[in-house]
Amino acid sequence: MIEKLSVVKFGGSSVKNHFWSALKLVEYLLDGGRLVVVVSALRGVTEKLLRLSEWPDWDVYESIVLEHSIIADRLGAEIDPLLRELEAAVARRRYDPVWRDYILSFGERLSAVLLAQALKNEGIPAVSVDAWSVLMLKGNFGSAEVDFERSLPHAVKLREAARDTVPVVTGFIGNLNGRVATLGRGGSDYTASALGRLLDARAVLIMSDVRGIYTADPRLVPGARLFHFISRERALLAAKLGMKALHPRTLEPIDGIPLILGKTEDWRLGTLVSDFGDEWPIVTYRTEGEMAHIFVVGVEEVPGWHGKRGSGYFSITVEREELAPVLREIHGVVFDESSGSRHYSELWARV
Repeated sequence: MIEKLSVVKFGGSSVKNHFWSALKLVEYLLDGGRLVVVVSALRGVTEKLLRLSEWPDWDVYESIVLEHSIIADRLGAEIDPLLRELEAAVARRRYDPVWRDYILSFGERLSAVLLAQALKNEGIPAVSVDAWSVLMLKGNFGSAEVDFERSLPHAVKLREAARDTVPVVTGFIGNLNGRVATLGRGGSDYTASALGRLLDARAVLIMSDVRGIYTADPRLVPGARLFHFISRERALLAAKLGMKALHPRTLEPIDGIPLILGKTEDWRLGTLVSDFGDEWPIVTYRTEGEMAHIFVVGVEEVPGWHGKRGSGYFSITVEREELAPVLREIHGVVFDESSGSRHYSELWARV
């Protein structure tokens, strides 16, 4: 019988600000079975690389070198070859989608080397893996999609590698016709869920600086409640309508595999996405110019508000400057204060 493994993804803020918490969580998860790790670029690095893809700003390049070198020196990680490769790439000044994706790939590639070395320093066998060798893509540069059929043979090799070591895989990137391509917004989460499907994982964990999915954006609605359990169907609709916690493409590959969101800093597992969940409404939004479109998933109307009914949601349009107070007001109207939820500790049983 093949032992199932788990996939855990660490976001950019986790890698940058809670590096050691991420390491200890990997150690803990390894006690329960095999593991594949997916990493994002250090927080803020992708934005810097995007600037480099538009113009060779050597001050920006030096800031990337300094930020990673400080960590690499502390860990004893060898990143000079990657930094020299990035320098040569920037100097070429090509300015096309292929070249842009190549430049953007360096954030995740550097993160993978750093985290793999840190695990080795803790006595955990680990190896950095470029997703270019695992995920075969289709579509366009900048927003490619995983070709699951073509990726499967490569994922089998990754599963075998995970028997004796912890593969630390680059998120956000893959192989499009032999060239490095990016997966677009939410690309590292999408990498983790795609690997979860390809590896038939026991669970996929998305660890970041927030605990999970809330009934509204907690930055704008302080009274938003955390979902401990939510159905994939409801989460996917909310994501398509603007929910920031997950990109829709993250949810699409993992039908039947539990997806768990948590906070790296204190190992707080927040939300389990599966076949069942609490039936609370979710208030999401999108902005478009001076207007804001608010969607209330799971209701047919909001008392006192005019809007439109959609398939599984009710929508309201307001001036953009009114967004925050309207979100809070609508949340207060539709949210059932008496609703309860099961304790988050049940989530650990899924990992």
